[in-house]
Amino acid sequence: MKIGLMVTLPASMPAPLAIVEQIVNAESLGFRSVWVPNVFGSDALTVLALAGTRTSTIELGTLV
Repeated sequence: MKIGLMVTLPASMPAPLAIVEQIVNAESLGFRSVWVPNVFGSDALTVLALAGTRTSTIELGTLV
């Protein structure tokens, strides 16, 4: 079974690198994919680009 994870953005917007750390942690826990919303002024593509430099097996995607 493949299990993915959506990284939620709290009311107080975290720094992009804090989200990247969550993604790196998700990969180490064995999640197959992570999805980042592009809402409330966040830039999902930048976060995923940064995460791509720190991960190797987890699938990265945006969601609406």
